[in-house]
Amino acid sequence: MLAADPRDAEPQVFFDQVTSEDGHLYASVQDRCSKPSATSFTDHRSYIIACVSWRTLKATEGDDDAVPTVPPAAGAAGDDEGWSNAQLAERCDVIGGACGWPCNANLPMDGVPKCSKDGIIDQSALDALLGTKPYLGNVTVKGCTDASAEVCETSTEQMSAWPCSSCVAKTPAARRRLQLIGAPPPLPPGLSGDDEDDEEDEDSDAEEPDDEKVYRSLPRFRVQYDHYKLPDYPDVVSRPRVQILAAHSLEGPWQKLYEAADPDSDASPPLPVSMPSPKEYLQSDEEQRRSMDVVSANKLSIAPTSCFGKRG
Repeated sequence: MLAADPRDAEPQVFFDQVTSEDGHLYASVQDRCSKPSATSFTDHRSYIIACVSWRTLKATEGDDDAVPTVPPAAGAAGDDEGWSNAQLAERCDVIGGACGWPCNANLPMDGVPKCSKDGIIDQSALDALLGTKPYLGNVTVKGCTDASAEVCETSTEQMSAWPCSSCVAKTPAARRRLQLIGAPPPLPPGLSGDDEDDEEDEDSDAEEPDDEKVYRSLPRFRVQYDHYKLPDYPDVVSRPRVQILAAHSLEGPWQKLYEAADPDSDASPPLPVSMPSPKEYLQSDEEQRRSMDVVSANKLSIAPTSCFGKRG
C-alpha cells in the first residue's frame, strides 16, 4: 500500500489552483460530430479555435434584435463565407486552440506555422487576432477519445493523434420534400385540410426513409476556460458562450464546426454511426447549447472498479 499527499507531487503541484477565486473554471463539451460541410478539416492542416464571449450569441453576431457592443468591421465577410479575423476580434473575448494534421495523420509539425510540437497554437499569435482587448483568462481545446461515450475523456496526445469519428447526418423525408418543392401555401381563413389526406401524408412520411449521409468527422471537443475575468461590458451574461471554429491558416476565414441548433426541428444533430438514433430528441436553442458550465478544479473524484475481500 502506498500513501502520498499533494506535497509529494513533483515537478508540477497537484492542485495549482487552490484559492476560491482561481479554483473554479468554465467548461463545455461540444456536439459529438462536426457538420458534414466541415470534412475538409479532417484531411488538411487545420487550426481549431474556441471563441469565448461574455455576451449572447445574438449580440456578438449582430442579430437584428440586439445591438453589438462593437460595431461591425468594414469589409468583413458574412457568416456563410466564414468569419474573418476582423470578426474574430469583434466577437471573441478570449481565444485558445489546437493545431496540426488531424485524424491520426502522424505528420511532422514543421508544416504547421505558429503551432507547437504539442499541437497548441502560439498564444501570442491568437492574442494578436484580438487586437487591444485585455487579458480575460486562458482557453484550451482538448479532443475526446470517444465521441460516442457518455462522458468525455480527453486525450493526452497532441491533436494529430486525436481519433476522428464516422458520423451520420439524417434529413427527415418530410423536410427533404419541403427543401425541394418549397413550403406549401397557407390555407385561406376558415378552411381546414382534409383529415383523410393528412392521414395519407403521415403514412407516406412513415414509409419514406430518411436521407442519410455518412462522413468523417473531427473529434468531439471539450473547451476549458480558467483564470477567467469579467470584461467591462454593459451586457455581460452570467455564463460565457463558446463557438468552435476551424481554418487552414491563421489568416482565416474561420468556419463554424457545428450546425446551429433549431428548437423547432425534430431532427437530432449528426451522431456517430456506432450510436443508435434516438426515437425522440429534446431540442435546445443555440444559446443554451453553446453556454459553458462552471466546475471546480480543486476536486478529485475516484471511483473504484473493484473491492478487496476480507483478509486475515
